[in-house]
Amino acid sequence: MKRFIIYTLFCCLAALNPALAQHMVQKQGYLTEDLYYTGLPDYPPFSQYLAERQGIYSLESAFLKPIKDIAQKYDFKIKDEAMMEKASLQTVILDIRSGKSQIFIGAYSDTKLFTGIHLIYPASVSNPIHVITLPDDQEKIKSSKDLAALKGVISKTEYVSDFVLRKIKPLNLTFAETPYEAYEKLFTGEADYILGGLYYNRIMASRYGIEQYLAYSKKPLFKIPVFVALSKVMPKLSLYDKIFSQEFNKPEFGNAVKKEILRMVEDEIAKNQGIVPPAFAKEAAPQTEETELPAADAPGENSGGRVLEQKVEQKSFDEVLDGI
Repeated sequence: MKRFIIYTLFCCLAALNPALAQHMVQKQGYLTEDLYYTGLPDYPPFSQYLAERQGIYSLESAFLKPIKDIAQKYDFKIKDEAMMEKASLQTVILDIRSGKSQIFIGAYSDTKLFTGIHLIYPASVSNPIHVITLPDDQEKIKSSKDLAALKGVISKTEYVSDFVLRKIKPLNLTFAETPYEAYEKLFTGEADYILGGLYYNRIMASRYGIEQYLAYSKKPLFKIPVFVALSKVMPKLSLYDKIFSQEFNKPEFGNAVKKEILRMVEDEIAKNQGIVPPAFAKEAAPQTEETELPAADAPGENSGGRVLEQKVEQKSFDEVLDGI
């Protein structure tokens, strides 16, 4: 009973005086438990499992370093559970719902897949969903009416919110099993455009040696806020939520995550330089000038956040937002 009273008083203190609460955490060891984190298994740069030495899989995420900095500040530890095989989406969702893991990276609000977990507000970054075409085909799309009349494709490996799924339902979209299949449909003319995450597709296209062959809309169709979440059954949920929310509200956290996103995308593109493109891309012409990587946007669904334009000449996609 005494411990319960102390814990309740501490939660109130965390809300009223965060600095003093932090001091108590560090001196009294209120947050001594190790927290295990997990996330989307295959959606870089937000979250992915990668094989390390001896076949052990570990999570890589643009959120990870900034979150570890918070843990160090408040004197608790977060850990990655070592896995001998790559975790499935079903496994990581069950783990966070059951409390086997306590932190989940890469959740969306109001989305059925992520029910049963506690989102930490605010979301510091967003996942910008863009129209992706071959450079010579950009003139086909000048407005949302053009988009609706064309054939689109989206990979089943994309993670989008239920809000976005409802909005794109009227479009003539088919689903590809993999990004490779989506790219093949685009290059062979089976599809006029791909709908997908900007950062994810910059990474995946570079792995197939075709990143320089693709053109991206100047503005995103949607900007999906990306959340870090906690297990609803974890001990001291309200206390951890207050601490993380307080830190996520600081501009430094969002800037740190954005910096990691850009670093991971740029590193991946550089690492994959020289990969021979697949046969379906042999007839395509690469862009003549380097494409700048857009800065990570602040959250805001269906808002036209500022994204740096490509250096290549292109038509404006501003009107694509209308009516979507």
